Amino acid sequence: PRTSSQVKGSRGKLRFYWRLNLDGLGLALTRNTLPGSTRFLKDMLLRHSRQVLTAGKADETVSDAGGPLAGHSVFTGHLIEALRGKAASEANVITASNVMAYVYAKVASDRDSNQTPHYGHFDGDGDFVFSAPSLTELEASESKDLDRLITVPYTEELRTPEILASKAQRVKALLAAESSAIELHDFLVGETRRFLALTGEDAFPISSAWNQVEFVERLRRYEESTSDLAALLAAVAYWAKPTHLSTLQKCLARSCDRLDVRGGLSVWLELRWYPLILQTYYAGIAAVDAQRYESLSALFYTPLSTIDNSSPNPVLVEAIGNCILELNRTNVWKTIPGHERNYAPLSEYLYKIVQPRIDDLLFLGKNYESAFDTFEVLLALAVADMRIMRGSGVWGPVGRFGWKRHGASAPYERILQQAREQGEAWLPLRAGLFGGSVERFERVATEYGNIVARLSWH
Repeated sequence: PRTSSQVKGSRGKLRFYWRLNLDGLGLALTRNTLPGSTRFLKDMLLRHSRQVLTAGKADETVSDAGGPLAGHSVFTGHLIEALRGKAASEANVITASNVMAYVYAKVASDRDSNQTPHYGHFDGDGDFVFSAPSLTELEASESKDLDRLITVPYTEELRTPEILASKAQRVKALLAAESSAIELHDFLVGETRRFLALTGEDAFPISSAWNQVEFVERLRRYEESTSDLAALLAAVAYWAKPTHLSTLQKCLARSCDRLDVRGGLSVWLELRWYPLILQTYYAGIAAVDAQRYESLSALFYTPLSTIDNSSPNPVLVEAIGNCILELNRTNVWKTIPGHERNYAPLSEYLYKIVQPRIDDLLFLGKNYESAFDTFEVLLALAVADMRIMRGSGVWGPVGRFGWKRHGASAPYERILQQAREQGEAWLPLRAGLFGGSVERFERVATEYGNIVARLSWH
């Protein structure tokens, strides 16, 4: 690439165009298919891609010196380093998308830079691959027809309150229009793919040693990677019509697809479910506040692919319960700073971190605490109910409601009283929770109530 001295405006920018045209290689990359689902196929039709990367935005001055490599500008120096390997994934795959993301981050944060690159697709649905060691293996005769699944880097999107607000506004508009169910489905599936890309094992290895600092850091990064999708699913749960519930379930089920049993450190394996805990809390609290118990029922009873050999036809609520139980046994939640002495450290932690984001989205205000506690009681009872149905011992995660057991506003007692007064007309039962059966609810409420009564949280 050729550079000039400092120039202001678009004519001073450097543009790079990559077009995918690899005859005989059979490389196909679908732009809508993010890492974890991109396949290299020998016999697929070729795709093309036109992508642009500029050294700065239209109104910025682009520097011609001060880069990381002698004799090159800030932009060109970082571009060369990206192509030499710094933009490679752990599998040593280098794509144009990841080069652009790397250069954007480096130039924007370089101390000698006053410019911010601009990048994106403007034609085609592929991606250019500069380097991928796995491709040479595909040329071998014995593997030419194999369907290979590999992880390919992609261009990360900046996550800001403004971007989330724009996404949420789009979801709300699509929910309001009966004819937009398909468009809403496609948009949320795209967000789910992005979530899967951000939370894969490249970013969260499962074999590394445990330490408290790494645990807290993983919580933070999981929250950052999950918050957008969780907030959007909360919007769906809050305003969903019956036609939208299948999309809610699909996003939740696909979010669990990679959580099969495998080797690794047990705490990291179980912690892979933490993003699903977040999604469940966001959507569940929203559903409770809006009295959309059909959404809550769809959420709890989302069918999952079999994830182990113990439960045929598992549903989300029991998988979440099993994960919380296993992590509770390790006492890891008490290693979160400031929660060492909490009776229910996970519940207290989630109460604090979920409130700001969901309040920005739905403005629950003073209703947040009541919605949170009600959701946790229903979650605990639903987990206990599924365990009874499976023939396991009665257990459910005890949240903040465990120590809030005195007075007329005690969450557990309030919900039980309401359910018993209303009987079959109780909205959660009418929506299908506990199989819609008063008797089934009474059984789990009584047996789980014995657990709550024995708590010595005073």
